[in-house]
Amino acid sequence: MRETLLILGASARAAAQSARRAGFAPVCGDLFADIDLRECAQATSVADFPSELEAVARAAPQGAWMYTGGLENYPALVERIAAARPLWGNSASVLRRVRDPFLTTETLRSAGLDVPECRLTASGLFPDGVRRSPHDQDEAGRPPELWLRKGRRSSGGNQVQFWRASDEKASDERRSYYQKWIEGKSCGAVYIAAGGEARLVGVTEQLLAGSETGEGAAADGEAADGRFRYAGSVGPLPLSPGVRTTFERIGQTLAREFGLIGFFGVDTILTGERVWPVEVNPRYPASAEILDRALENSAVGWHVKACRERELPVVPEPAVDRWHGKRIHFARRDTVASPEFVENAMICNSGRPWPTIADIPAPETRFHAGQPVFTVLAEGPNRESVLQRLAAVEHDFAEALSSNLPKRPG
Repeated sequence: MRETLLILGASARAAAQSARRAGFAPVCGDLFADIDLRECAQATSVADFPSELEAVARAAPQGAWMYTGGLENYPALVERIAAARPLWGNSASVLRRVRDPFLTTETLRSAGLDVPECRLTASGLFPDGVRRSPHDQDEAGRPPELWLRKGRRSSGGNQVQFWRASDEKASDERRSYYQKWIEGKSCGAVYIAAGGEARLVGVTEQLLAGSETGEGAAADGEAADGRFRYAGSVGPLPLSPGVRTTFERIGQTLAREFGLIGFFGVDTILTGERVWPVEVNPRYPASAEILDRALENSAVGWHVKACRERELPVVPEPAVDRWHGKRIHFARRDTVASPEFVENAMICNSGRPWPTIADIPAPETRFHAGQPVFTVLAEGPNRESVLQRLAAVEHDFAEALSSNLPKRPG
């Protein structure tokens, strides 16, 4: 009989599929309870996130639990659920420390690593906060610094925006902070930790809602709602020896200082050979799904072994000629998932070891503009081929969704 593993978070599907491959019987609570999640797990959707997850945990069969995105921002809830069942992941006390951006900034800087400056308030920042063109200068003839205002409970880039003095309201230091913007490639590093040690599993390029590739997102400095929102990943990225060493030092420093355990992610900006950590995500990261496919592995299996047995895996080298990617499709207007769209998505995945389309909504599910609808996944011999395939499949399914006509991508 399969061992029960409770998985809670904003989206549990990728972790549940990985857990199933590792031999577990996943029981999940998330915002969606999509069709493909229900195919591999007992799943419950919650309307009031995250508070309703506590009831899901109480009703679930006995067994350990882990969490995915969003719950790292609710240590009190994690603490309550962990009091009733074993937690395979970072405890509430770890979350409170590692999610403090000023503490992590000081920890990384003390280790000699690059890290963007963080401030509690906007006092003293460049008056406009945003340059109008790459050639703008301040009164001293210097390019103005760009700063981001970030929510302390930000997840997936949803509460990140360029700071403008003209838009500034009364600052609440408990809810937001300011971080200097670094121009470069947005990347996500994935680690697994135990016993104060961490191993780098891989690094992927992040696709952002405001950029097709994630490179130089918002390079013109103009603010736009949602432009830093996580929209997918592509990789694993090949790393030079120097860059790899820096990524490894980042993971080791965080694991040692904060006692991290299991999978965790670090959002970074890559500028040439310099790596700038911008946020720590001390839970199962969204890009782990890409590395699962690249390594033909179960990330959740590794996660459980690290948490339960304090044992770190030997991470194999991925194939250099095989790239993988995922991209989230956000509704462009208010829409409804037709039965034909859902049937076509299920047919597209039939007989495949890995899905081409994921997070498949139930028929007649309604979406408002800007909400995530589905995820497309692809692989290819290089980055460009994967991005092209992702764009093609997303386009075909988006057209089928909006037209309510059955359409099967090639």
